[in-house]
Amino acid sequence: MTSYKSENEHVPITLKIKRKGFEVIVQGDIPTITRQLDALSEFIESLDEKLHVETDKVEVEKPPSLQELSSVSTSDVPTIKPSKSTTENITSLFQTSWGRQPRTLAEVIKALETNAVPDTPEKVSVYLARLVKKGFLRRIEKDGKWAYFHVAES
Repeated sequence: MTSYKSENEHVPITLKIKRKGFEVIVQGDIPTITRQLDALSEFIESLDEKLHVETDKVEVEKPPSLQELSSVSTSDVPTIKPSKSTTENITSLFQTSWGRQPRTLAEVIKALETNAVPDTPEKVSVYLARLVKKGFLRRIEKDGKWAYFHVAES
């Protein structure tokens, strides 16, 4: 049996690295590209900086503790029609009267769980931040944490 390395190491490959705003295409064989990965990585970072490429990074908050989650009341959580989309589920929650009051990440997570559409705190935090960025939600600082709310259109 011939080793994979000796048989395939000189196979030509094309490596595409896509970023928002640009794409870098590198061609060569596996050993050559492998030797150049560090330099390639530095080059990509340099392009990001020099071109000031806007990324989709959003400010993500720290996940709530188990104690914080367990202390959240679910008595006033509205019932929503569950969707496979986290964004749609969050949007549905905030379109109710419940969503017009400032709600913490822990409250949103509990509300999703109550509606049988649980999701990870990290993912929910990202979607909340994106909805703020889009203008659908607003947020205020409440006891050192962000609280999100929806202002109903008149």
